[in-house]
Amino acid sequence: MKRTHRTVRGLARPLLAASFVTGGYSVLRDPGPLPTLAEKHGVPLPEAATRATAAGMLVGGVALGAGFRPPLSVCLLAVCLVPTTVTVHDFWRQEDPARRVTQRNEFFKNLSLLGALAIAAADALAAGGE
Repeated sequence: MKRTHRTVRGLARPLLAASFVTGGYSVLRDPGPLPTLAEKHGVPLPEAATRATAAGMLVGGVALGAGFRPPLSVCLLAVCLVPTTVTVHDFWRQEDPARRVTQRNEFFKNLSLLGALAIAAADALAAGGE
């Protein structure tokens, strides 16, 4: 593997992971209105689900940032990200135009993160799981 590729990978993974680490840590410290929002969307055990998702994002983010089993880290992050994106950022259900725009932006930001995770997984698999 070329040195440049290794350097880019060494920088890109922690940058991608930073959002998950900070978000997961923040929600674990103070979930704020997220459990209520989850309950409103029909999520069973909303407090536990919120904390489990935050813990998964924190653990997956730290693992990805450290380069520990990147394909597995990416899978954990995707498992946390997809239901959160569809449940919490349901812009199509928002009646308030300003809230619709905010939730749409968050929805597509999360889709972008999911795309970056897919690239990270493909890169790790191409490099032999590194």
